[in-house]
Parts: sequence; structure tokens; C-alpha cells
Amino acid sequence: MASNLITPGWATYLRVSDEDKQSPERSFAMQRQRIQDQLLTPSSVPISREYTDRLSGKNPNRKDYQEMLSDAERGKFSHLGLYRADRFGRNTVEGLQAATKLISLGIKIRIANMPGLQPENPDGFFLFLLQMGLAQREVDVLAQRTAGGMEAKMRAGGWPHKAPEGYINKERQISSNKYDRWVEIDPNQIIALKDAWELLLTGRYTIQEICEELSRRGHVRTSGRPWAWSTPKSRKRKTAGSTLHKLFHNPFYAGWVVSKRFGINTGEIQGQWEAIITTEQFERGKAILQRHGMNKSYYKKRLYLLRNLLWVKDGGRTLKMFGSTPSSSHKSYAYYITHANLAGNKLRLQTSIVDGQIDDWLGGITINPDLIPTIREVYQKEIRQVTTDNKEDSLDQLKRKLLHVKEEEANLGRLLITNKMSEETYDKLRFEWQDKILNLRLQIENMEFDASKYLDDLEIALALLSNISSLYERLEEKQKNELLQIIAKRIIINPEGEIISHELHSPFSYLVTLIEALSTSNEEGYRSEYIHDGVQNALIF
Repeated sequence: MASNLITPGWATYLRVSDEDKQSPERSFAMQRQRIQDQLLTPSSVPISREYTDRLSGKNPNRKDYQEMLSDAERGKFSHLGLYRADRFGRNTVEGLQAATKLISLGIKIRIANMPGLQPENPDGFFLFLLQMGLAQREVDVLAQRTAGGMEAKMRAGGWPHKAPEGYINKERQISSNKYDRWVEIDPNQIIALKDAWELLLTGRYTIQEICEELSRRGHVRTSGRPWAWSTPKSRKRKTAGSTLHKLFHNPFYAGWVVSKRFGINTGEIQGQWEAIITTEQFERGKAILQRHGMNKSYYKKRLYLLRNLLWVKDGGRTLKMFGSTPSSSHKSYAYYITHANLAGNKLRLQTSIVDGQIDDWLGGITINPDLIPTIREVYQKEIRQVTTDNKEDSLDQLKRKLLHVKEEEANLGRLLITNKMSEETYDKLRFEWQDKILNLRLQIENMEFDASKYLDDLEIALALLSNISSLYERLEEKQKNELLQIIAKRIIINPEGEIISHELHSPFSYLVTLIEALSTSNEEGYRSEYIHDGVQNALIF
């Protein structure tokens, strides 16, 4: 409910993420100028305060963002100005939660690139929802591009991840925001690693005995922890056997790039780092472990249906749950467990309690075939409206800037030809100019985005949600988990194990919102006033 003590005034919220810091088009100065021109200058409402953050919108724990929400509850301003919806946040659920809260307090949210948008009204709230969904999709697309870069590096023999035990990550700066990164042997660990492999290849030592011998020789792990130690209270002997077991089974040490995610198998791509052992020694070491019966105890794993998906909510806390398989002398039990304490203890729930609800949960988000034509009609209309609104001026500016940068690059060539610049200087400056040109072309490509790409994604999602229940029944356990991870970010339960809410990936979250809204229209046809309730029912938890 809106506060009766709200103070008239504009607050503005500006945010740049890491990737925006070098981009003038999304800088604080540009956001501030657009908000001033489109929102503040035409208004008679006084200016109250500016809030700014340098942090990704995916993280809701932004200092000024949280302070802005707190000040809103105290009634310190009546209007909130944003440059674009994605400056508010790229987490759709969190952003809509905040927007709904601000609107309920009586605060008018205005966006500079769509100054006529009024989210406090049903139609305006629907368009705001759509903008937040598009912002979330931008994050998802960026993640795909990042994955593509990682795969390309691995297929070229590089390593884009944290270096494993015994290696270190190295880098050198190429230009202002470009780095060359690689891995190399840690000179402080090379002797320990070679000793470990030498001990294994004798065939006379178990993993625990190797750990003990490494500690006797004075070796420690990269973290500084010992390979074998006695517990302080019981003086019971412990070893880092699990770490050593993974090390012995990692083909990285034989110089091979391997990735299940990208389908790269041992022996296909040679890494660009120095191997500690040969491929023959690596295979012989695995065979020794097999003979010693060391594979079964370490590699036996249980598949958890809701792995990386399950969270429990109790009061104001939401904690992630993990799979756990404690064993007795006769049998093992499968649980979901929190690592943090809930009400003083870790929460444990048998997997069957939660897993048995998934069929009904999927039924709840399955699309009624009768609604498909109406859903399609709504999102085709609204997406085209949002993706084509107010972008012509920005496109013209980017194209003019690209033309200017190309002319500057041509001038560099003239200076080289006339011997007014050395080849070394030319190569360095030309690399920087090409980088600028590439960035501008990517920005123009994003601005010229064809709405049909969004529509294609929505069509695929629509088909999947209309057949999700029947498809799920035909899948194996691992495939079921993969399907659930495609659709959902989080499935929320209460401490008793009952599913109480969920958070879906885009564009599924958007479609479910439409489903809820259309379902509550009592077959009277689509009416936008149902969207606001639908968002709360389908997305907000």
C-alpha cells in the first residue's frame, strides 16, 4: 500500500557492469544524460537523489540498489528514473519483485528509452515485464557466447578454467582490455607431483600410503594443506586420498584437453602446456588403481533428479540443497541436504519426498492447447513493439561512429605509407582500431536485432511446454534432470519438502506468466489487466 508520507521527488538509479565500464554508450554519463533529457527536464517534480552501482545486474546485493529500496520504503522519493529496464537488473524474478514492491509503495517508475511507459498500469506493467525478459535473454545469450569462446580455446589446445593441482594460471596484457592467458607447471609443486606418480607406477602403494609418503617427504598441496594429517581431538589419521585419486584420473597431467561439456575426449586434442607424465604412464596408472580396487569406492555416484535445482525457503532465508548419500553397514540412503544450518541444524529430506512431486509440478506449467493461439498473438504483438521502439537515433549514432573509426584506421595506413609511422606502432594501433570496429559492429548487430529471433525462441519454448509432461515420462533419470535444468533455474520447497514456488529460465518464465494471466480471464479472451496478477502468481516468490 502506498505511503501517505511519501516525499515528492525524483530518484535515479544508474548501473554499469564490468563489461559496460569501457562502453560510452552505457556509461554513467550517457545514462545520466538520457534520464535528464527524457525524464527530469520535462517534469516539474524536484530531484531527490542519484543512486549508482558498479556491479552486474545479476547480483541483487548491490549497495546503492539496496539503499534505494530502503529509502523507497521510508517514502524519500515519489519517482524513480532508469535508463533502461536492464539497468534495474537482469534477473527477471528479482527485478519484478523490486518493481512490484516499489509500485505498491506508490512510486512511479519511468524508463528513459521508453518515457511513456507507466508500469503502475496493467498494460505498462506487461511491457515492463517484457523488457525484463529481454534483458534476461541478453544474459543467457552472453553466457552462450562465453561458452563458445571457452570451447574454441579448448579446441585450440588452451585451458580456460582454473589450473588443476600442480599448475598455475598465467596471463599477460595485450591491449587495454585484452589478455593472453595460459597455464604452466607450478615450480613449487612439480617435485611432489612427480613423486606421487612415481610411487603409483611402482604398483606397491595404495592412495592412502602415497599420501603418507608425500607428507613424510615434506610435500604439501597447492593450498598449503598436508597430504596426510592427524585430527586434533581423536588423533585419527586422515589423508587427501580423494584429491589424489582425481589427480591420477585427470588426463590433463598427460597433456590432453578433455571436456565432457564440449564432447572432447582423451587423445583428441593436445594441450599447450607441459605434461608431467606420458599417455602410456597415465593409462598404466589407471590400470594399477583398477587392480587395487580403487575405482569403485571413488567413482560410484548416485544421480539426483533435482541436482543444482533444489532450494528450501524458511522465513526470509532461501538455501540451496545438495545430494547426500550417507551409508550404514547394510544400506545407503539418498537425501537432499542443506550445507548451512536451518533452525539450528542441517535440513535433510529423503529424495522421494520431493522427486515424487515433479510430475504434478510439470502439469502445473504445461500449456493448455486451447490457449496457444492467443498466447502466440499476444507475444508477437508485444515483442515487435518493444524491440523496435526508440532505437533509430542510437543506431544512427553507432553507424556514424563506426564510419569515423574506419576513417581513422585508413589514416593510420597513410601515415605508414609516407614513413611517418613505424611498422611496430602501426601494428599496435591497427590492432586497437580493429578491436573498436568489432565492438561497434556487435553493438549495431544487437541494435538491429530481428524480432523473429525472439519469436523463434518463444515458438520452441511454447512447443516444449505444451508437451512437457508426456516427454518427461519417456526420459531416463539423467535426461530428466537435463530437461528440468533447461526449463527451471530453481525449484523452491518449504522445510517439509512441499514445492511452493519456482523460478524458470527465459523465455519459459514469460510464457508461464501469460498462461497464468490468460487462465484467470475466465475464457473472456486476453485482457492485459490480468497480467499483473499473473506475474505475481507465476514468478514472484
